[in-house]
Amino acid sequence: MVKLGVIGCGGIATHQLTSVWDDGLFDLVAGTDIRPEQLELFAEKFGMGKGYADHRDMLAEADLDAVMVCTPTYLHAEHTIAAAEAGKAVFCQKPMAMNTYDCYKVIQTCEACDVKLQLGFVRRYDTDWGTLKRVVESGELGRPLVWRQIAGGPGPKRPFFMNKMEGGGPMIDGMVHNYDFACHCFGAPVEVKSMPVEIHHSTTALDTGTVCVRFEDGDTIMVAWSWGLPEGVRTPGHTDVLGPNGALYFPGSFDASKFQDQYDPKTEGAYLMVLEGGEEKLVTFKRQNMFREELRHFAEWVTEDGAPRVGGDAGLASTRIAELALGGGGLI
Repeated sequence: MVKLGVIGCGGIATHQLTSVWDDGLFDLVAGTDIRPEQLELFAEKFGMGKGYADHRDMLAEADLDAVMVCTPTYLHAEHTIAAAEAGKAVFCQKPMAMNTYDCYKVIQTCEACDVKLQLGFVRRYDTDWGTLKRVVESGELGRPLVWRQIAGGPGPKRPFFMNKMEGGGPMIDGMVHNYDFACHCFGAPVEVKSMPVEIHHSTTALDTGTVCVRFEDGDTIMVAWSWGLPEGVRTPGHTDVLGPNGALYFPGSFDASKFQDQYDPKTEGAYLMVLEGGEEKLVTFKRQNMFREELRHFAEWVTEDGAPRVGGDAGLASTRIAELALGGGGLI
């Protein structure tokens, strides 16, 4: 079992650990949070050994193999660096940091301390999102490809998400998943163009915008999101991929009832590919818990001395895209 410490015992840490807890891979030795009630909840739910108000005390006193950093985004770099300097393997939630300068500091510290770092880009472990990569690599749609996504609703309830200095809004905290997975599918990004705006009175972050990223082989991703709508208002989302040979529609972006006899929706999901002449082809996948797979991988490389599948370079690349997007764009 991995002797684990958690910095930030809130919602995402609870969700991630719950997904993998029955596998018996982790011994939650200690956790730290500025809210005593969160430490009590963690102790009750996961049998946590000891709670701390300050991460520095935990890192100095607790016998740990690894640390999960699940604090608000603006604290990721500080807490990851502290864990690395204490000699602990680190799992850091996305985004890696609020800016590329801090990303470089994290990478340099982990290298200097000979500590391994895994970034929390959970889509890399998902059979659903993995289907997109599988289709891209199959060549059925041809190249170059244009991946489009549009979505709108209220922002997350935790205030830091919509604070310019602490979370940065959707173009860094939410879209960063898309940036990372596009890099995973398409290769190196070369240019970012964006139109960021703020439409809601309660936020200091840019809460709405469209971001386009061009990749080295000519592929493009376009993400148009808003976290600026009031409570109770959410627009229909749509996600697709366009190519010279056809289009790929994501789950939820086509009428799945037409194909209900072709797969089991309880255990499977499906994408719809439409090719020349209107030919329709269902691309199915087995459902799984991507958060469980992500932490199983974390436990595996910590105990078996392997290498993280998603390291610091991925965190740096996606943060650089976000940094440019928030500033209107530029060359990478």
